[in-house]
Amino acid sequence: MAKRAPIRFGAIGCGGAGTDRILQLAKHALGVQVVAAADLRPECLDNLEKNLGYSVARYTGPQDYRRMITDNALDAVGIFTPHIPHYEHVTYALAQGKHVLIEKPMVCGAARAIEITRTLQASGKVGIVHYQRHYEAKFVKARELIRKGVIGEIKTFYVYMAQDWSGHAWRGDPEFSGGGQINDSGSHYQDILLWMTDLLPRSAEGFVDNWHQGDRKRIEINGMFNVELSNGAAGRIIIVGDILGGFQDDVRIRGTKGDLMFYGNKVLLRPEGKDIEEVPCPLPAGYPVSPCDNFVKLVRGRCRQNRVPFTFGVRVALLTEAMLRSGRQGGARVACADILKESGLSMADVV
Repeated sequence: MAKRAPIRFGAIGCGGAGTDRILQLAKHALGVQVVAAADLRPECLDNLEKNLGYSVARYTGPQDYRRMITDNALDAVGIFTPHIPHYEHVTYALAQGKHVLIEKPMVCGAARAIEITRTLQASGKVGIVHYQRHYEAKFVKARELIRKGVIGEIKTFYVYMAQDWSGHAWRGDPEFSGGGQINDSGSHYQDILLWMTDLLPRSAEGFVDNWHQGDRKRIEINGMFNVELSNGAAGRIIIVGDILGGFQDDVRIRGTKGDLMFYGNKVLLRPEGKDIEEVPCPLPAGYPVSPCDNFVKLVRGRCRQNRVPFTFGVRVALLTEAMLRSGRQGGARVACADILKESGLSMADVV
């Protein structure tokens, strides 16, 4: 049998996270050839080639990603750039008929997220958002338990994430970050709540500040919000960038029949009125191990289910927009339906 030609892949953005994703793809057993890469910093392209062990077509101009896509007969494009430019990059890649793997957050703003999701659906191409927690066994198991009704109807939740996050480099520039820590690491935790519960955001109200270790930054560093979901459940989301080193998180979900919590890689279940018990959580057989793995297998036709479709990028974009608006409006309640109405959209468009 003739060996199948590798997937021809081009990358936009080759910083630390981007290079990590690119190398995962390049090592995939189903065959990916990194053909070209675009980055404004030549040293990032140097580093990529060093790690790949071979040369790629290089593009360094602000709009050179367009030439990279059109000149190299690519099958797929990875978008690993700062948050705000995601929109123009993914729009062009989809217009050129490419499969797309895109770093989180997918795009800034719910209306734009809905727009590119519709474009992707019409194209018939594969599109995955790089939310890696969809591939962590503990969250996969929790989603399964919730969907089976083990803890009943979701009533409330507590989501906490904290790290020493100062908005380094472009992340500290409002022109590129799109919402500071709330829109950066915080995006993962908004996503995992919505993914596990399979609910939509309804509203958010809360506060943000720009302080990091005594310095006032230009972007949002810390935020605390009351968030309401589509079934009426309401709970707290706390995103912190101002701690001294390290990383901490805590996710708890309460239903009418019990609670789900996490301790390290363990899933803890506390049925109502009973003691806490640990739930085994191996990944299901054949479950992809990462967004990159899922992406390659979908493009190759070796699996059917996209574990992070663009629709989840839409849900997170909507919740993030509501949280940031509330913070900027002094804690006013911001309804997700009102955000969508401004663009002639409704919650039905999120589904």
